Amino acid sequence: MPHLIQWLTRFSLPAERGGNRPAIVLALSLGGLLVAIAITGVVGLTINQNVHDITGRAIDIDLDLEDEGDDLRAAILDMRHFHRDVWFFGPNSPDTLSNLSNAFMELQEQLGDYAAIDIEPIPGIIPAYEMQEMADTYWQDFRTSTNLYYSNRDEFDAASGTGLARLREMERAAQAIDTVGEFRSETALGNVDRANSQARIILQSVLGGLVLIGAALVWVAIRVIAQFRRLYNSQQAASLQLGQALQAKSDFIADASHELRTPLTVLRGNAEAGLAIDRTCAHREILEEIVSESARMTKLVEDLLFLARSDADSVPLDIESVAAEPILLELAERARMLVQGRGSSFTTRLDGYGTLNVDLARIEQAVMILIDNAANYSPSGGIVRLASSSWKNEFIIDVVDQGSGIRNEDIPRVFERFRRLDKAASRQRGGTGIGLAIAKTIVDAHHGRIEVHSRVGEGTQMRIYLPLAATARARALVKPVERPLELAP
Repeated sequence: MPHLIQWLTRFSLPAERGGNRPAIVLALSLGGLLVAIAITGVVGLTINQNVHDITGRAIDIDLDLEDEGDDLRAAILDMRHFHRDVWFFGPNSPDTLSNLSNAFMELQEQLGDYAAIDIEPIPGIIPAYEMQEMADTYWQDFRTSTNLYYSNRDEFDAASGTGLARLREMERAAQAIDTVGEFRSETALGNVDRANSQARIILQSVLGGLVLIGAALVWVAIRVIAQFRRLYNSQQAASLQLGQALQAKSDFIADASHELRTPLTVLRGNAEAGLAIDRTCAHREILEEIVSESARMTKLVEDLLFLARSDADSVPLDIESVAAEPILLELAERARMLVQGRGSSFTTRLDGYGTLNVDLARIEQAVMILIDNAANYSPSGGIVRLASSSWKNEFIIDVVDQGSGIRNEDIPRVFERFRRLDKAASRQRGGTGIGLAIAKTIVDAHHGRIEVHSRVGEGTQMRIYLPLAATARARALVKPVERPLELAP
């Protein structure tokens, strides 16, 4: 039992643990309900079968026995009535003998019905075959004696008296059958009434149990609903607080970004002015480092401001309809200079075409983030590849490097903010850890998606899918465009 209670408490609500546990009552109530339903079914079937058997016996045997006793007695009384007509008026009187014959045929039919009752021997009543023998003996003797009515009246009267005595004996036997049938019928019907009374009591008890179980279930339901309402209200309050905290965080980042941009701009401007005045001064390296770091910090501030706005569901986009082909053609030269400046080679295969509804500057920013990331992680002398294609109503941009690759378990985390899979390399290359997050935010805002395919030791492929405009979707592809990169699935 303690183990059962311990198991049931696993399903109780947190606020209920240690006190009243509705889950335990609920489980026990449901178990009791199922048991009660099973008991009700078994008891109901048993009672129904018992009542059916008793009623069937009363109808099939006991009531039939009573009815046949009445019918036999009536047939015997008819025989006696027509027997007396023959005795008083003679066999040659109109219809006396024929009426007697018809009455005997009726008696034979009733004896057949009595014999058809499947009844065990009962003390005090004559079985059907003996009644049949008595009737046959009576008929044979009296029917033969009717020929003596006119020739030997004394012998006829003696035979007639014997016949009436036999009829009285048969009538008493029929009366006994009727009496036993009445007694057995009353007994059987009494059993039916008692069975019905017992069934009523049992069913009322079961019904009372079901009512109690139902009340327990209602109590549990009320407690559970009240608890869920409290949990829902708590969750709503927590969600509101979380939303306020996130909004406060976004507001703080936005405010801090705004406040930092001005001093960074002034700092960078003063350092550049100092270099412009005298590039041979003793502080030249310090000024150049100030310019470089302030530029990096300015970019970081702008990226943080962009993410803060995206968290507030207000990604700044200037959507316009542009042709897809020239986007990467114009961007390729800038990408080439960036990659070659990092000591890698740059190749392109630009086969994509169509029309895009995009913020061109933001899409270029996302692609350049991927190219910059690929250039950072490519080995010296490696190749960074930019490709495009049109495939199934989508414009696809691929950026592939020959770096060390990403492990499968790390791929789902590459777009997390400030997530650096290789922290040492990222610090060495000057990464901030939010570039890929910004790229994904830009692509998501355009209802596109980014996929990552990578093999450790071989390289990484970043693939951007952008939906083509409706007019471009209606345009059939002139020729199938193969997926350009071997790392694609």
